[in-house]
Amino acid sequence: MSRYIVDDQYRDEQNSFKTYEKAIEWCNEQEIIYYGVAMNYLIDFDCSLVDSITSAYDMGYSLENINSEILATIHYQDSLINSIKEV
Repeated sequence: MSRYIVDDQYRDEQNSFKTYEKAIEWCNEQEIIYYGVAMNYLIDFDCSLVDSITSAYDMGYSLENINSEILATIHYQDSLINSIKEV
């Protein structure tokens, strides 16, 4: 029986799911909240903001309606989704 592992580098943990859909659902529920936490996340994982701003733009955001929490969350969720492995 296949399992799906999400490798959460930010929280230094791995989460296991029975289905790919459950893994995706969990990834999409994760958020980075609070300005300071979001800024630290972006410094550590996307200091140029290129990845997070590009993803935000692709999702329909403009520079006028984004903030550090949105950028960090978008980047974090993308990172989690891209880390899913079938075992």
